[in-house]
Amino acid sequence: GGVVGGSGSTSLMDGGLAGGVGVVGGNANLDYTGLVGGGGGNNQSSQTRTNATSTQQQPGSSSGSTGTAGSAIGGDYGLLGLLSVIRMTDADRNRLALGSDLTVLGLNLNSNDNLYSTFGGPFSDKPATREPHYQLPMCYYMQPPALKTGHLSKFQLETLFYIFYALPKDVLQAYAAQELYTRDWRYHVESKVWFKQATPSDVPNGNVAAGQYIYFDINTWERRLYGNVNQNIAGGFLPEEDVRVKFPSS
Repeated sequence: GGVVGGSGSTSLMDGGLAGGVGVVGGNANLDYTGLVGGGGGNNQSSQTRTNATSTQQQPGSSSGSTGTAGSAIGGDYGLLGLLSVIRMTDADRNRLALGSDLTVLGLNLNSNDNLYSTFGGPFSDKPATREPHYQLPMCYYMQPPALKTGHLSKFQLETLFYIFYALPKDVLQAYAAQELYTRDWRYHVESKVWFKQATPSDVPNGNVAAGQYIYFDINTWERRLYGNVNQNIAGGFLPEEDVRVKFPSS
C-alpha cells in the first residue's frame, strides 16, 4: 500500500493519499494513516470540533428565520395588516384597497347612453352638460373669401410653388403653373424642377453668364443658381401652350 522510492516529502504525501500503512524508502518510521481517517483519535477530535461549530451556528440561524417570519406576518404590509382592510374600519384605506362604488358618484350603470356625457367627474357634484361651455372668438365666424384665379397674381413666388406642389391634380395647381409661366418660370418635364433665366438681380454679384439659369429647390424652399451652364435644359421645358388652362367648349 506504500510508495517505493522517492524523497521523503513525496513519499509521505503519496503514501497518505493511497491509504497505506507505511512508507518504504524515505522516512519509514512515520505513519500517516490518519490523513485518510485510519486513526481513531484524530477522527474523534475532528468530529468533536465539527459538532461544536454546528452547535454554535444553530441559535443564529433559528433567530434569523424567526425574524423573517415575524416581519411577514406583522406590520401594516404583512398578513396582520389585512385585518384593517377586512374589518373596513379605516375609510381611506378601504377606498384605496377596495375602490369606490360608481353608483355613489351619480352614475346610472343601467342606462343605455354613454356615461361620459353626463358624468361631470369624481370631484364634481353636478352632472355634465351635453355641450361644453366655451366661447369662440369672432374671427371663427368670419367666412373667408373664395379664392379666385385673379388673386394668384398677387401671391408671392413661394406661395405659388406651395399651391403647385401641395395640390396635385387640382385646378388650382394648373392655375399656379400658369401664373409661374407668366413670371417667366419654366417647368422641366424630366427633372420635374422649375427653372428661370437668371437676371442680375438673381445673382449676388450681378454677374450673369450667358445661358445661366436659376431653379427652385423644394428641399430648402429657395431659389438657387444652376451650376451647369453648358447643359441645354431649355429643350426639356413644358410648352407654354400645354400649361394654359383650357375648358371644354359646350
